[in-house]
Amino acid sequence: MEMETQTRTDSTARRQRDRNNDGRRWLVRGLIASCLLAAGLAFAPKIFYLLAHESTDDAYFRGTIVPVSAEVAGKVVKVYVRDNQLVLAGAPLLEIDQKDYRLALDLKQEAWAVARAEKGKMAAAVVEAQKSLAEARAGLADAEAQEKFAAREKERYSGLVKSGAVARRAFEQVKTAWQTAQAKRQAAASMVARAGASIETLRAGLVAQASKIKEAGEAIKVAELALARTTVKAPFAGRITQKNVDPGKYIQAGQPLLALVDQQDIWLAANFKETQIGRIKAGQPVDISIDAYPGLTLRGHVDSVQSGTGAVFSLLPPENATGNFVKVVQRLPVKIVIDSPPDPAHPLWPGLSAVPSVRVDAGRSG
Repeated sequence: MEMETQTRTDSTARRQRDRNNDGRRWLVRGLIASCLLAAGLAFAPKIFYLLAHESTDDAYFRGTIVPVSAEVAGKVVKVYVRDNQLVLAGAPLLEIDQKDYRLALDLKQEAWAVARAEKGKMAAAVVEAQKSLAEARAGLADAEAQEKFAAREKERYSGLVKSGAVARRAFEQVKTAWQTAQAKRQAAASMVARAGASIETLRAGLVAQASKIKEAGEAIKVAELALARTTVKAPFAGRITQKNVDPGKYIQAGQPLLALVDQQDIWLAANFKETQIGRIKAGQPVDISIDAYPGLTLRGHVDSVQSGTGAVFSLLPPENATGNFVKVVQRLPVKIVIDSPPDPAHPLWPGLSAVPSVRVDAGRSG
């Protein structure tokens, strides 16, 4: 009897333990399910974000960097800027010795003045020649009149001689007068011709002189331009970098002296794998995180995709048709334009690293 009672007691205890174990198992299962659900809810947005975006850590900011050089040679006498200085468009950067260029300009201006003075003399000579031509024409008209009168007298005396009204000697005198008048007319005609030819020569000289004056004027413009180029100015607003010029240094035309970085023209060059590029289109929005500024996210959009991988445009492009072939995933540069307004507290410099995330389920093709 006692054994049966003990058996029932043990059975009841086992059932109680089994129920307790089941409860603990269900509690653990519930906790695990809750954790999985919480993790799913926490990571679901990130998972959906990753599915809707393409990103790369092979991205760097690019910008307009212009090497500044002088257009004329000479010794540097002044340098107005220092490294990393912000300058405005048109601000003077340095000045080259102007003595030689001012002297060249003075000589060109003197040559121009001499050419104009010569033209004035030639113009005065044309006026005098025109007066001489007028006088020659008047003399020719008088000589022609005298010749016509002498010719009539000769004809009249010829008839009188035949009729015996005058002596032969008188006719010879009239004939001589006619020949003299004829010679004077020919001489006057020659003077008119010479005066006309002289005027044509002078006018041709005036045309040539006008050409010389024009050339001298153009030479003055060139000299003025060379003088103006002795002051090197900033082509646009930006910051000075890589300054390599100091007063006293002799420089050549075209020699790089410093570089100017345009702070307003900054974009992101992202090198995506070829397996990613099929989903990237122009116009898609981009989230940009910057290594230099943790926690900062900029907004931008895809501007364009380069028409060729980076390897194609390298100095030594690959020749896969020769030797052994090893397939390597290629990358295509994608230009991303920054839409966020400039932030002076977080300046963007060419070369900074960034991680762009392109939303591939939005935007337009282009």
